[in-house]
Amino acid sequence: MSAAKVDRRVRRTRELLQRALLSLIQERGYDRITVQDIIDRADIGRSTFYAHYRDKDDLLLAGFEDIRSALAAERKAAEQAAGPTSEFLQPLRVVFRHVEGHQHVWQPLARKGGAELVTRIMRDNVTDLVRDHLRSQLPGLGRNQPQLEAAVHYVASACIGLLTWWLDNDIPYSAEELYAIFRRLTIQGVRRFLASA
Repeated sequence: MSAAKVDRRVRRTRELLQRALLSLIQERGYDRITVQDIIDRADIGRSTFYAHYRDKDDLLLAGFEDIRSALAAERKAAEQAAGPTSEFLQPLRVVFRHVEGHQHVWQPLARKGGAELVTRIMRDNVTDLVRDHLRSQLPGLGRNQPQLEAAVHYVASACIGLLTWWLDNDIPYSAEELYAIFRRLTIQGVRRFLASA
């Protein structure tokens, strides 16, 4: 059997499991789903599931690797379009756009269980994004690591908090409007704080 066929079968199995998980989340909520529910929906065997994933959390986390890759690609494209002098906190625009474009995934996760896990994953991604951005914008900050980390975690928490509020309440703002609000709320305070470093 060729490696290409195996890779295709593995990819197909993983896609079936991801789709099954997402459809079940939308119906029942993450917390009420079992591995048995997922394998029944995907129409695969239990041993096949466990050949790929440890549990349903592992399956969910694997889906976020795709999201991390998509965010990285979107961010790179946005940075190339902006050129070497991107505006302060510009990479976070990509996060707001991504969540808007994938509300069908994010809303059920945020509302129907799994919110803690989802928030942690998103916070980790946003934290890394903010840290990289601040280091590139203010290269001298490396000397003051605690102040940089305080700013990174503040900005990431503000971003996640605003996105969660937006998703939980069906606020009729576009990603661009929400990003503009985020910038107005955070940019001056963060700049002042980092300038004092």
